[in-house]
Amino acid sequence: MQVVSDQLDGAATILLCASSGRDDDELCERLLCDAATVGRTVLWVSFGRTPAECLSGFPNEEADRAVLAVGTPQSGAAITDDSVTVDAVSTRSDLTALGIKLSRFLSSSDGEISVCFDSLTALLEHVDLETAYDFLHTVSRQCYVEGGQIHFHLDPAAHDPQTVAAITSLCDAHVDFDRTPAVRVRTDVN
Repeated sequence: MQVVSDQLDGAATILLCASSGRDDDELCERLLCDAATVGRTVLWVSFGRTPAECLSGFPNEEADRAVLAVGTPQSGAAITDDSVTVDAVSTRSDLTALGIKLSRFLSSSDGEISVCFDSLTALLEHVDLETAYDFLHTVSRQCYVEGGQIHFHLDPAAHDPQTVAAITSLCDAHVDFDRTPAVRVRTDVN
């Protein structure tokens, strides 16, 4: 995965495409761990995993860590580590609340933030493509302006090619794990 992550250097927005059964966790962890340094924030936006599940296996405690749990029951949102910021959006289709909370994290990071958005497939189960596209365009733009990096997880087998292409058009880089992994980076990124 080091070769793949090296190819992503300079990309502010990255789409990780992996069908069910394919594992993109190693690259996700590498992107977050490589960015995790003192004074930098690592943020998980999770549509299915609890904060504790997001943090499990994340070895670097030097970075500020935060989890924005979307649609996760409050009982599942509790963690015992006081050094981790946890916030929640109760309704998965409430992009206004999600956008406000995500914007607060991005703007308070002073450009030192890495975000894992898991998953666009779950988001697209609750909102239509046009709404999701507009939301992701705004989030990607703000992340870029703030100097951060965000990567999105998507199961391409769950969507038609037009949906995957639309989401891909928002990103500087696209990693397809169904093709051993294949990496495409916009030429103007590096």
